[in-house]
Amino acid sequence: MFKRIIAAACLPLALIMLVTGFSPVSKEKQEKLNKETEENTQKDFVPVFRFAVATDVHINAEDNTTTERFKKLFESAYRYSDSHPSYNSLDALVLTGDNCDNGADAEYEILKSVLAEYKRDETEFIAVLGNHEFHETGREGFVRNLNMDLEPHVVIKGYHFIGLSPNPSDTWQTPSQLIWMSRELKKAEKDDPEKPIFTMQHGHIWNTVYVSKSWSTQASLPLHLIYSKYPQVINFSGHSHGPVNNPKSIWQNSYTQVGAGTLNFFEMERDIGDNTIPEGSRNAAQYLIVEVDAENRVRIMPYNILTDDFMKTAATTDDPEKQLIWQIENSSDPSTYAYTSARKKVATAPWFGENDEAAAEEIGADKVTLTFPQANSDECVYGYRINIAAKDSPRKKITKEVYSEYYFEPMPETLSVTVEGLKAGKEYTAEIIPLDVWLQTGEPLLVSFTTPD
Repeated sequence: MFKRIIAAACLPLALIMLVTGFSPVSKEKQEKLNKETEENTQKDFVPVFRFAVATDVHINAEDNTTTERFKKLFESAYRYSDSHPSYNSLDALVLTGDNCDNGADAEYEILKSVLAEYKRDETEFIAVLGNHEFHETGREGFVRNLNMDLEPHVVIKGYHFIGLSPNPSDTWQTPSQLIWMSRELKKAEKDDPEKPIFTMQHGHIWNTVYVSKSWSTQASLPLHLIYSKYPQVINFSGHSHGPVNNPKSIWQNSYTQVGAGTLNFFEMERDIGDNTIPEGSRNAAQYLIVEVDAENRVRIMPYNILTDDFMKTAATTDDPEKQLIWQIENSSDPSTYAYTSARKKVATAPWFGENDEAAAEEIGADKVTLTFPQANSDECVYGYRINIAAKDSPRKKITKEVYSEYYFEPMPETLSVTVEGLKAGKEYTAEIIPLDVWLQTGEPLLVSFTTPD
């Protein structure tokens, strides 16, 4: 077992992409699952268990922004729990790493003071290390300050929570840790094979959820192989700071992987544009409330601390006022998974409205500002590719890619984008191409303009 895990950890990323990126779900099956998920709003869902998940809190002794957001997490989670008509307990809070910005003792003191003031006795606190804690005190500081296990296995009301902290470096799990996780999962399954098992580590499994190609655990492949033996695993992770309302922040194949957002700042995948940290990225404070009912159905509800409300589906969808809920009907049966990579097969390319128009404004000798309305999408408009070419040299294009700012609530209704590198006295045509989260392209908006001499 030990040698097999070491060998798996050394396999190239291409193999990880193969085993995580493959979806056995056909287009027809995915369409059926989408329809069932849409029709099943879980109106008869009565929770018997509830917990919150947050990641990348980044408590900082010199900046109290994330500390205040952390306090509001408790306030909002308890307010929701208290108001629920049938079940009013928050049974646990899970933090999946980068709980402190540097792992300094002063930061841990702030974290402990918030827990002492805001956490109720009914709520079990479960946490693992991230990479930022290694900047100062690392594993030793975590144990000394929080008096907690670095690899927790906690059972709360019959539900198992199993976590891994990095060791010895900031994004790695050792073979002995992986063997331990495999054994603990076996115990949890034996306890009740029908119940979901909740696992956590700081880095995502590579090539699963949004931003996992850029930020992930170095033990992605062996962990993926371990989790794949247990379809009832619902694994929570962070490290990436990816927006939780991106549809790709939940992934299912042989188990379920969920990105838990951030309370600090947003970062994007390296797939469009030249900047993964967008303007206004510090306006980020998202976490998850997770509930389970007596039939072991699970629903995951992203919450926006900045709006103090549950997150809605993207403003570019058909129903922007609808609450964003991920529904898992049977975590132990992969044939029921609705959030597989096959979603790309059935997604409709994004589109602009029939009467939508773009405008060229602030036209200068070498630049132009383009203003245009947001396009529409089945799930979420991700961004736009803007191509500008002079009429006398149409093949020579200036290209700029921008995000749609779907991660902000409210999402802006229009965008204004400045493109530079033009030449004076030229006639230009700009095409604005919408992109969805699967990077599918829609029909562009066109606008022509002439730069002054």
